[in-house]
Amino acid sequence: MFKLSRAGNNMPAEVQRWQYFLLKRGIVQVGVVDSSFGGNTELGTKIFQMEQGLSAHGRVDEETLAAAEGAGYSILNGDYYAQRSSSTWPPKPSGLASPSSAWRNQLFKCFEFLQKPLHQRSSKESIVIKGSCDGAFNDWEEEFITNVPDDRMQFAASYNGYFRCHKYAKPAILGLMDAWEEADLMHLVISYAGCYVSRYIRGGAPDGSGGHSTRQSSATTKLSNHSFGSAFDICTTWNWLGDRPAICGQTGSVRELVEIANAHGFYWGGHYTNRKDGMHFELTEVS
Repeated sequence: MFKLSRAGNNMPAEVQRWQYFLLKRGIVQVGVVDSSFGGNTELGTKIFQMEQGLSAHGRVDEETLAAAEGAGYSILNGDYYAQRSSSTWPPKPSGLASPSSAWRNQLFKCFEFLQKPLHQRSSKESIVIKGSCDGAFNDWEEEFITNVPDDRMQFAASYNGYFRCHKYAKPAILGLMDAWEEADLMHLVISYAGCYVSRYIRGGAPDGSGGHSTRQSSATTKLSNHSFGSAFDICTTWNWLGDRPAICGQTGSVRELVEIANAHGFYWGGHYTNRKDGMHFELTEVS
């Protein structure tokens, strides 16, 4: 088991778990899930201990953990993180890969798009999506992108109570959140950076600052899966594009989420060969 205390030799992910547990119980004095066992977390721990009739010393000791376990808190073996400390864990799944351009255009429907001059874009890669390629819908975004209220990420920084995704991806994303919650892993999601964002992949926009006229999504492989509302990013600060994703147990690590994501048809950007993207989960299979 992992004991915790202010200024103690704490495992960051276990502090996240403890903070999330206290917040879910309505002990708002904790503030945020950030892996730092400071004064706020100590106060929240004391409140929990008082609720349980324990000595309110603010340390997560064996007695406190036993009370928490009785309230649904997960207790891990002491070697849990040591067994998962490799930068190659979890292993890349067999039979699963990033979605092809043809697959996503068929499932999520091809759209027409343009790119404004650089000085009019929110980022270099930003695009403007127009209608569907077949002319069936004048506004592809209005037809296919939906807001999905959900509270599983309620304590994640920059999450506003809903995610915005493709309506055909919605069941898979909700199913994944269900599975992460069932496995008691939502404490790992400490920040949220969006799902539907209309853009090219980072570094994939055409050269030049003038933008371009209308094109079809099926005619390029350089569009981000975010443009289809079928991918989402979490814990960005600790898993920047091109960096080694945070190791299991470290602040912001998402590695424990990956195998469940794979089982639900999502591929992890941390398994990319050339440029790691540890914040990124993209839908590549639907049941």
